[in-house]
Amino acid sequence: MLDLLLAYHETNSLRSLLAQWDAQIATEPPVAQYRWTNIALWPVARGATVAASTGIEGNPLTSAEVDELLAGSAVDARPADIREVLNYNRALDLANRVALRPDFEWTQELLRRLNATVMERLEDDERGEYRHEPVVVGAGQYAPPEWQRLPALMSTLTEWLRAAADCHPIIRAGLTHLNLVSIHPWLNGNGRTARIAGSLMLMRCGVASPEILSVESDIRADTDAYFSVLRHTQGPSYQPDRHSATEWLEYFAGLCTRRLEVEARLTAALQLDVGLLVMDLTDAGLPTDWTPILLSASLIPIRVTALAERLELSPGRVRAMAQEMARTGWLQAVGQYRGRRYVAGPRLLGLHLNAPRIVDRFRGLIDEGQPGSE
Repeated sequence: MLDLLLAYHETNSLRSLLAQWDAQIATEPPVAQYRWTNIALWPVARGATVAASTGIEGNPLTSAEVDELLAGSAVDARPADIREVLNYNRALDLANRVALRPDFEWTQELLRRLNATVMERLEDDERGEYRHEPVVVGAGQYAPPEWQRLPALMSTLTEWLRAAADCHPIIRAGLTHLNLVSIHPWLNGNGRTARIAGSLMLMRCGVASPEILSVESDIRADTDAYFSVLRHTQGPSYQPDRHSATEWLEYFAGLCTRRLEVEARLTAALQLDVGLLVMDLTDAGLPTDWTPILLSASLIPIRVTALAERLELSPGRVRAMAQEMARTGWLQAVGQYRGRRYVAGPRLLGLHLNAPRIVDRFRGLIDEGQPGSE
């Protein structure tokens, strides 16, 4: 399909990166949806994904502010910046829901819905409709295809998405991302929609928690490299028959394998923290089923309703547990009524757990990244 950027060479570098991915994925235990470490890690990974992907495009909210927003708290920021964050989180929820449907199919309507959710009530909100005007991207460095070609190109893209089962998962996800951002079918939100579609492709390839393996954080840490590789791959205008996707795929596969290494470090740290918490709770004569709640609170502000859903417990029971943990100094309640959330209290902070230090360094890399432009 010469209308799409699909041509690439499987270089020794790319082959090595794909082999690293396969080896690490093969040795991983099956992901238990409610495993304690996963319960604690998923909301942190989601917050990092949202902060990084919106930050790539210039959103000024820090990782900590995004965590507060996703926990239901108010932050002092422009309404448009807040909406960008909440929209992106909702678009990820949409991708997660549709990925699990037995009748899933890649369609133009699905891609338009993702973009419409990303852009809802923001400037250039076209409700997912394709642009009807020419645009240039990156201060005039790249000219996407003419708007009159978009329906045909998007039809070709969705046909390829449905038929791409023979490709390696990383190749499929990388080419999904590359082609959406290169076709640039919408006035705005193309980069965010492309990154969500790439994550959705990984989900369809069997990656259960793509936020934990999200490439957005690494992209945000060095946006100059991201946009440089994109521009070099795309060339000055959309001419897929003249450009190879090899450099982009090497870059993308490198991001994905590095994310596996970060996941492994975080998971190992959380497993050590589980042991520390269980031992300390046991010595104090306290219930060890507090452990997943304390793990979560050590990393991110928690709300009762969201945590109860992940633990498959009633909100009333989780609320009572959290209140008792706050009374005994393990947690601290912040905010009132519906805005109440729980953070680490003095006894939890006093344990000096491992994972929070890794997460803090991780957030610092995201917040220091330089934004680019869609």
